[in-house]
Amino acid sequence: MGGRGESASDAVFYTGEIVTTQPAIQDRYKSDHLFLLVGTNPLPNFVAATLMLRSQGQLYLVHSDKTRTVAERLARYWAEHHRQPQFVCVNESDGADIRRHIEHALKHIGDKHVGLNYTGGTKMMAVHATQVIRDYQKPQRPVTLSYLDARTNRMYIEHGNEPAFMTEPLLYEVQPSIQDIVKLHAFRLQDSIARAVQLSELATVLAGVHQNPDAIKAWRTWCDEVLRKNTRTQKFHEWDKENRLQNLHIELPTDKSLETVARQMSTSFATSDSNFRLLEATKRSGFARIKHLCEWLDGKWLEHYVFDVLSQIRAQRPESRIHDIGMGIRPQSESDSPEYDIDIGVMQGYRLYAISCTTDTNPGMCKLKLFEAYIRARNMAGDEACVGLVCMVDTPENLQRQIVRSWDAEGKVRVFGRRDMPDLINRMAEWFLITGEGRHA
Repeated sequence: MGGRGESASDAVFYTGEIVTTQPAIQDRYKSDHLFLLVGTNPLPNFVAATLMLRSQGQLYLVHSDKTRTVAERLARYWAEHHRQPQFVCVNESDGADIRRHIEHALKHIGDKHVGLNYTGGTKMMAVHATQVIRDYQKPQRPVTLSYLDARTNRMYIEHGNEPAFMTEPLLYEVQPSIQDIVKLHAFRLQDSIARAVQLSELATVLAGVHQNPDAIKAWRTWCDEVLRKNTRTQKFHEWDKENRLQNLHIELPTDKSLETVARQMSTSFATSDSNFRLLEATKRSGFARIKHLCEWLDGKWLEHYVFDVLSQIRAQRPESRIHDIGMGIRPQSESDSPEYDIDIGVMQGYRLYAISCTTDTNPGMCKLKLFEAYIRARNMAGDEACVGLVCMVDTPENLQRQIVRSWDAEGKVRVFGRRDMPDLINRMAEWFLITGEGRHA
């Protein structure tokens, strides 16, 4: 080892040999002062800043009036973890104004290494910003220009007068949590992100019987004619008040196709009768409120089942490279931000998978649910985001083809149907693996 000059910090032992590990982006390409063109989504900007700015470096957020709030959110997050960025406000349609404001910021820098990342911003901003930064370059003071390609997850880099090049894929070099993504967009969540499955055994049984179309109809009938009929208000069609729900007893399902479900409900709710008391069942299930149990039975059980599947994938299938999972992501957006509630979020590197769940069997309704999830995912995590739908349609591949063609979303969308339930772990793990490698599912 000593003869090759590696240190313990830059080498790993593998089958008796030492393999040197190169950083994803060498330090010579990183900047002490990084100008970042701010686009409409803060995540690509955050990734670029993390990769291209040196430790303790100064970040400059070049933004327009339209992207001011995006820059402010990014600055708020960056200041919590690094140092306060500087704002450079420009008129995005005025080349002279763009040049003037960036030149003004450059006057106070000195001879430190300067870089520009133009992943965000408009074409006008990119053209004039690159000209200004190039003009700042001197033989002894090269500048670095960079652009993060959302399609390949590679960074395009021009350093000084050297030939431009593309890095290796960088997807796994930055691993923000779901909470980090939320902070880049909003101040706080409506509720904390759920990290634990409730009634996992019952959810598994329900997923099993939902392979049978007759059982799907029978469970929906029980939810509508027994559960909802007794627990929802007639006037507003909302869950009733807690004090009215706590003394209610609900009949267990009696349809033959739901026998295994009824048995598991008896076990989970600790009842030997043909009914269960809502208050007692809520306490045993770990829900804070009775209406949460009602919501779970009425359809949210599928979210918990899928979350359980994803937790097993993360624990048992490391090749999937997923590092964070959260359920019920409902941020309180700022006044000018889009709504983007997401049933389940999964992080794979800096890519967000937004997974929507519905027990609906109607392809039209499932398509609408998928469309909503797709828009929310793009709003929240940009072009790198992927979206999945777990539903009860018979032919999910047909729905997936329609969506991919209509939205030009090849490789970004995956639909799972009722026949996928028995093998959902392998199906979803395959999706993460294929997408993570840049192949199309």
